[in-house]
Amino acid sequence: MKPSFSHTLIRFCLAGLFAAACLGQETELETIVVIGNKETTTDAGRVGSVDVVGQEEITSERVDDTLELFNKVPGVYLSRYNQGLINTDVAIRGFAGDGSSPHAKLLIDGIPVNLHNGYNELDQLFPLNIESIAVFKGTSDPRYGLFNTAGNYEALTRQDDARELEVSAGSFNTGEVQGYLGLTHGALKQNYAFGYRTSDGYRDHTDLEKTAVSGSWTWALDDTASLRILARHGRYDGDAPGYLDRETARANPRSSAVFANQDGGDKATNHLSVHWSKAPRKEVLWSLKAYGQTFERERWVRFSEAGSLQNRYDDQTHFGMRATLNWALNERVTLDWGFDHERQDNVEQRFGTVGQERVRDANRVIRDFQYDFNATGMYLKLSHEPNARLRWNLALRADQLDGDFSNQNSGEGRDMYDFGTIVQPKLNLVYAATEQVNLFVNMGRGFQHPFGSSAYTAGDRGARDVSLNDGYELGGQWRQGQQFTLRLSHWNQTATDEFVVVDGTARNVGETERNGFDLALNGRLSRAVSFWGSYTTIDSEIVKTSDADAAFEGNELRSIPDYTASLGFQVRAGESLNMRLHLDAQGDYQVNEANLGGSYGGFTLLNASADYAAGWGTIKLHLHNITDEYYEYVYDFSMDGGATIHSPGDGFSGGLSLAFDF
Repeated sequence: MKPSFSHTLIRFCLAGLFAAACLGQETELETIVVIGNKETTTDAGRVGSVDVVGQEEITSERVDDTLELFNKVPGVYLSRYNQGLINTDVAIRGFAGDGSSPHAKLLIDGIPVNLHNGYNELDQLFPLNIESIAVFKGTSDPRYGLFNTAGNYEALTRQDDARELEVSAGSFNTGEVQGYLGLTHGALKQNYAFGYRTSDGYRDHTDLEKTAVSGSWTWALDDTASLRILARHGRYDGDAPGYLDRETARANPRSSAVFANQDGGDKATNHLSVHWSKAPRKEVLWSLKAYGQTFERERWVRFSEAGSLQNRYDDQTHFGMRATLNWALNERVTLDWGFDHERQDNVEQRFGTVGQERVRDANRVIRDFQYDFNATGMYLKLSHEPNARLRWNLALRADQLDGDFSNQNSGEGRDMYDFGTIVQPKLNLVYAATEQVNLFVNMGRGFQHPFGSSAYTAGDRGARDVSLNDGYELGGQWRQGQQFTLRLSHWNQTATDEFVVVDGTARNVGETERNGFDLALNGRLSRAVSFWGSYTTIDSEIVKTSDADAAFEGNELRSIPDYTASLGFQVRAGESLNMRLHLDAQGDYQVNEANLGGSYGGFTLLNASADYAAGWGTIKLHLHNITDEYYEYVYDFSMDGGATIHSPGDGFSGGLSLAFDF
């Protein structure tokens, strides 16, 4: 049974009274939990569940897909498809990570890198090139509109001075080389990074080859202005093992489906951006970011023996800009303004094949779409800190969507639905109840839009609305110096006319509700031992839908685990040895909106690593899934659970790395 709001409020107040009984040092008005030892600057205007993973924790990981670095963030869960270039995606706040409901903004250095359908693309970075990753969960961040339905993820790349090289080898014939170079000469700062990874994979027919290179050049134009240019290229080429039936997946998890022997593909990403900032006066800061980037993907896929091989090709070109102004009106009041525009030129094709050759017969063309998609948004935020114990901000954001569509196979043209101006109010407040305890509340509105051909119509342009998502979070954070931090909150999000994929068809599922509790903590047991942990509950429900789908009412949405949890320890044994232990777990999820056929997806995985500083370099040992637990990603094409497809995750693996500083 779902807890009532009054019950939730009582729990929260009791927790707050318990924490308020403690006394300590002067508090800070923040609600951030950091995983790792390195603090990272974040936007103080974001109040609520803000989590940061520092550079030391990031560079300790060895991953095929860079999005797997989010597995330590509280409340974040992964969909591990393990299908070549379609490998992993991340999700938060009761939304699915399998592409059925795009819901979160992904940014690198403030530039969005979501594909048109909301999938997140981060393989253009290797861990050694990342300074930090930060996640904001909720609807109250006004900086972004498109995809900022349940929050946002941001990766910051390194700009420090260093010369580093790391070489790794491990299970499944895995090899990796990463390098980073940072130099400062006068007013010019240069940063370069590269990475190369190859692996045969845990399952048969999962060979991959991954490459990324990047450069960053920053000029301090004077004491008040800077200019930064970023350029990146990434490439990923991988075979895909296909999906298995339930029995085969459990009996032989390393096998590849016979019918999937031609599955696989490649993707390439190119990025160029210019970042300019200037402070004409000490109380005013202007910033401008402009970018262009391309995402090209070609995939060969066959989902079942009864199906046929498809060629899927996407070519997306995105241009955009973001401008912000921060103006401190006085010591207590700040005004923020922001404007952003994004234009996408997209080609989306799906063809039937003979072997790995496309068949261009009109009857075998599944999709041959070309469309423009434009998103423009603006926000205004007023922040006030009347005293040292209270800070609040109120914001209003507005977005508009526009574009046109062409079906190249039929010659049909369409315009985008007229969604009008999408207005989104936001509120954030944090109050220091004691020197140790911060209480916070945030609330706001986000939106979720139809994507692909579903966003366009040849008829009445006003016949469809975006899905409006209203959410709130109520919580507290208790901080005991540097020794312990605990944040506990209750969150809730409701949506009207939610746009999801039901039974393989893109449509509005109706009114939905999601809620849960979010717990995150970190601290130290001694100077040598530190820890962090999290536990998030997730409850989703289809509240009201169409008469045709009335049987779904009261059911859970698909692909959303009922909880996610993590626990990590770090032990520094002297000056030379650093050891980590990480337990990662999630609950089961339903595989269809009918909630038939059982639930799947739960796991508990144990990982460990050890770094030894040998003087001439650092030796790093890393172990994954130490207990060799079976886990899997499961999807259902039917509505009764009778046609589930299964993709087993990696079993036990390990590797060794040598890292050098020059």
